[in-house]
Amino acid sequence: MDSQRKHLRHVMLRCFKKGNSAKDTADEICTVYSSSATTITTVRNWFKRFRAGNFKLKDEDRSGRPATTDTEISKVMLAENPRYSVREIVDATNIPRTTVHNHLIRMGYVNRCVVYYEHLPQGETINSAKYCNQFNQLKASIAERRAELSNRRGVVFHHDNARPHVALDLRQKLLQFDWNILPHPSYSSDLAPSGYYLFLSLKNSLRDEQFQSVNEIKTHLEEYFASKSQEVWKEGIMRLPERWKKMIEQNSSCLT
Repeated sequence: MDSQRKHLRHVMLRCFKKGNSAKDTADEICTVYSSSATTITTVRNWFKRFRAGNFKLKDEDRSGRPATTDTEISKVMLAENPRYSVREIVDATNIPRTTVHNHLIRMGYVNRCVVYYEHLPQGETINSAKYCNQFNQLKASIAERRAELSNRRGVVFHHDNARPHVALDLRQKLLQFDWNILPHPSYSSDLAPSGYYLFLSLKNSLRDEQFQSVNEIKTHLEEYFASKSQEVWKEGIMRLPERWKKMIEQNSSCLT
C-alpha cells in the first residue's frame, strides 16, 4: 500500500475514534495535506467500515478474478459504484489521474449531459462569427451524441442578451435550425443558469488548485464535467422557473 494512503487512513481512523464527522475529517485532511488528498465520499466509506467494526486499513479483497490492469481496476470500481468520480478512483487505486480519465473515456463513461463545450484560445474573444461557428459545432455534436434530438423540434436553447447572442446572423441561424429559444429578459444576469449553479460549482472545484500548464486546466475541466451526474444538470435547469418567480416577486431586484 502506498505510504501516503496508509497514513491518511490512519488519520481517518484517529478522527473516527475522536468522534469527528466524515465531513470534518475530510476538511481537516484536505487543509493539512492538499485539496486533492481525499474526498468526502472516500472518508464516508471508511467511516462506514469502521462503524461495522472493521478497522483493517488495507483494501478489501475483491471477489472474482483479480483485476490486473488499470482498465480492469477502474471497471471494478465503477461496477461497485457508477457514481465514483475520477478523484475518488485515483484515491482508492493510486492509478495516475490522467490514466483514469483516459480509461473512462475509452470505456464509454462520458457524461452525455454535456453535449458540447470548447476551450477559448488565450487572447480570443467571442463575437457573432465565433458564436455562429460554436452553434454549428453544437448542432453537429447533438447529431453525434443525441441523435434522437437532431432531426426533430425538441431542442430548447437558452442564452442571455449579450451582443453576439442577438446578432442578425445568429438569429438567422437559429431560424434555420428551427430550435425553440427560451426568452431572456434584458439585464437579467440572475436568470442565466450558468451564473447561479454551474459556474459557482466550477469555481469551488478550482479552489486551492494549482496548474502548471493549460493542458492541466483542460484536464481538470473535462474531469469536472464528467463527474457530474444527470441529476445535477436537471436540477440546475429546473430551478430556473423558481428564479423567474422570485424575480417577479422582488420586482426584478437582484437575487442573492
